[in-house]
Amino acid sequence: MKKLNFNCYIFFSLAFLQITFGQEIIITGKILDSQNLVPFPSVLISSNSKVIATTDINGNFEFKLTPEIKKIKINFLGIQEEQVIITNDCNHIGIILIEQGIYDFVTLKAAERKQKRHRNKILPKLYAEAYEKNLFEKKSCR
Repeated sequence: MKKLNFNCYIFFSLAFLQITFGQEIIITGKILDSQNLVPFPSVLISSNSKVIATTDINGNFEFKLTPEIKKIKINFLGIQEEQVIITNDCNHIGIILIEQGIYDFVTLKAAERKQKRHRNKILPKLYAEAYEKNLFEKKSCR
């Protein structure tokens, strides 16, 4: 009986390890500039304060999904920071980055509201145009 319990323990342990570590998920994506919808090279993609990927000259990036990656941040100087929540059913992300606006003589809160309003107004049009021109090779889950 002890041998049977030990064998069951080994079987389930191996099965758990196979499920946990056997599936390597690769997340791919493309980042475009909002000005002309051209690829955006050298953009940093980070998670938990660690850089996990950088875009190539065509704006493409790729990284291996690990259990601690739940959300990624996209950063570039002069560009609004973008955050994307990673879900299990998502393996390709298309992102359009918008320039960071400068608002003189307004409070920080007012500037943030203006940026958010501008972002919500312009981004849907830009994504529609990018998909119409087939700039994102795959269907993005964003």
